[in-house]
Amino acid sequence: MRAKATVSALLLTLALAGCGSNSHIPTTPAKTKAVRASAAVPRAAVKFNGPKVIHAGSSFKTSVVLSHFHIAGNMVGKAPVPGMGHLHFMLDGGRFDYPRYSGPNGQLGKKLGVAGAYSPSLTPGITYSHLPPGRYTLVCMLANNNHTPTGVDAKQTIVVS
Repeated sequence: MRAKATVSALLLTLALAGCGSNSHIPTTPAKTKAVRASAAVPRAAVKFNGPKVIHAGSSFKTSVVLSHFHIAGNMVGKAPVPGMGHLHFMLDGGRFDYPRYSGPNGQLGKKLGVAGAYSPSLTPGITYSHLPPGRYTLVCMLANNNHTPTGVDAKQTIVVS
């Protein structure tokens, strides 16, 4: 009974906040391939449209271009609808998906209990900052309304010099 109350409270929080994960389905790219999406997105695609090299100490904003996929903030937490949902950004396996690095997206992730896994987003972009020099992998995953992965993602290498 307590678990049902906890799940109900979490679902309400997710609906009000606009994103998150009310399931324990893995969202890392490697595991996404093993989990079938609950809503087929036959032609959905995502592609990065942002910088690949930035200077250390700088913030950088990256964006994605979506095809056959609509970000639907008003549908978060509801049943999957093919071609609708939201985004999960993940920098180096979630290592930099905390408020210090991913700002408001990281704050939302912390509030929803997914900090360190991914940064949720209801917009086709995210800003990262405070990254030390190095080479990073940024992933954007399309997520269904109910937060399950669609199986569609894009990867981009970011170099901080």
